[in-house]
Amino acid sequence: MFRILFLTILLPFRLLYQIFLRLSLIFQRGREVYELEFPAVFEDSYKSYFVKKLQGKEETVTRLELLILLKLIQKNGKIKTFDISLPPLEWTLSEFYEVRNQILAIKKSGKKVRIFAKEGGVGTLLLLTAATEAFLAPESEFMVLLPSAEPMFFGKFLKTWGIEVQAFASGPYKSFAESFTRGEFSKEAKKNLETLILDLRKVLLTALTNGQKSLESLFYKPMLSADELMSAGVITGIKTENEFFSEDRKVFSGNYPSLHHAIKEFRFFPKRKAEVVVLPLDGGITGGDYLHKNRENGKIEAFSLIPNLKALADDKKIKAVILEISSPGGSAFYSEQIHQEIMELKKTKIVTAYFKDTVASGGYYIGSAVDHITASPVCITGSIGAVSIRANLQKLYKKFQLNKEAVGFYPFRDIHSEFQPLSKQSIQYLESQIKKTEGLFYRRVAEGRKIPLEDMPKIGMGRVYLPTIENKIVDSLGGLLDAVHEVKERLGGKPIIVTEELPAFNLKNKIPLLSGLLAELKFLESLSEVSLLSPVRISWKNRK
Repeated sequence: MFRILFLTILLPFRLLYQIFLRLSLIFQRGREVYELEFPAVFEDSYKSYFVKKLQGKEETVTRLELLILLKLIQKNGKIKTFDISLPPLEWTLSEFYEVRNQILAIKKSGKKVRIFAKEGGVGTLLLLTAATEAFLAPESEFMVLLPSAEPMFFGKFLKTWGIEVQAFASGPYKSFAESFTRGEFSKEAKKNLETLILDLRKVLLTALTNGQKSLESLFYKPMLSADELMSAGVITGIKTENEFFSEDRKVFSGNYPSLHHAIKEFRFFPKRKAEVVVLPLDGGITGGDYLHKNRENGKIEAFSLIPNLKALADDKKIKAVILEISSPGGSAFYSEQIHQEIMELKKTKIVTAYFKDTVASGGYYIGSAVDHITASPVCITGSIGAVSIRANLQKLYKKFQLNKEAVGFYPFRDIHSEFQPLSKQSIQYLESQIKKTEGLFYRRVAEGRKIPLEDMPKIGMGRVYLPTIENKIVDSLGGLLDAVHEVKERLGGKPIIVTEELPAFNLKNKIPLLSGLLAELKFLESLSEVSLLSPVRISWKNRK
């Protein structure tokens, strides 16, 4: 009732604003072209106004913001031509692939998509080959590196120096430790990796060639020029930047898509929108620092993430959470803690996941707790299993005339020593612990993905692969917007508002000197009675 009264009071002001928006569109009549330069990097943290000013850099957008803008362009009937400029892009493979699919959708809607670029790699070529017309500068060059691998094996080298590494793995495909224990891949691990690489290469070549197998050999070359791509028919033509962005084009203003959308969506009494939060989880999984529970980019830390999940659960405005996961794994112990907290979150919210670049091992462990998984077709996933390594440095120490004597040792104490060889009892214990961790991992995946427990070894034992729906590893293939659409369907098609729960910008991580200075000050403070640090702490947060 209060909401209706409030909207009624503000209605005259909202109508005036609506008139202002409509008048601003009058000046853009007769225009047909929308022009956009893609961001070189995506924003990955929340920044206060103060931090933005301190940086003094041009503002960037998040990936979600770009995807939403592309969706608005697709739905806008006034835009006939979409001109894109590609600077050197520092995107991940899944980001290129997802934006490519949005470009294809815009082209399918009947619009002409023209792209101009000067340089790049496979990712930039993925975007160029999705366009209606692609143009390159005369001097353009593209570095091409398709999926392949050349891992280093340190096993024999380490043994030469007297370092013996023992590995305890839950399956023949859990190959992480092989780099430290062997001189080459095991047969099973090599075959698994080779299959993954060939599958990923096939997906990319199909996209780059638009299904024309005769063009595949072109992309085996390490470098491609504009002339070579032109001769092969991959691009439309060669132009200078000024020729491509000619002044005779009738170009819309930069805010036109969002402006047009705001007018189209105007309602006298708008419906209340359910909030859907996208929570990026990127990096290795650890506990983190219990005393400093601030989320940081590139890290999935249980001590900071779990309070964040609890806060989302307590926020009544939020109806659903999408976990955007990109993680190679990490601690099994903390993966289980995060898994349990996600299960708690599911009691009050719809919780789904989007698998982005790599979601393996512990990354898949936490992802298996959600209601629905949407995965990028180029995401590397799996590695369901456990592995542990231990180094014995006794021979290395003795090479340098060093010795350690065990005093007061008790059963299993040798596990914590880098000098004493493992007893048979300790080896059996470590092997049992790996089996225990594997068993719990299998149960979690079986419960979350509705897979019979006896079938888990068929997809587990450390195998890595591209996501498939057939083996129930994921529920659907697509991008982040597909994950958002899935949530909207689960909410009954009701209007939603999407927000991002980004980590707060951490200044000391961006300025190493400052980080070192703070560490020195804290050390000096610990030796003195006088506090050298201000008791006032500036906190930049994205949640109130």
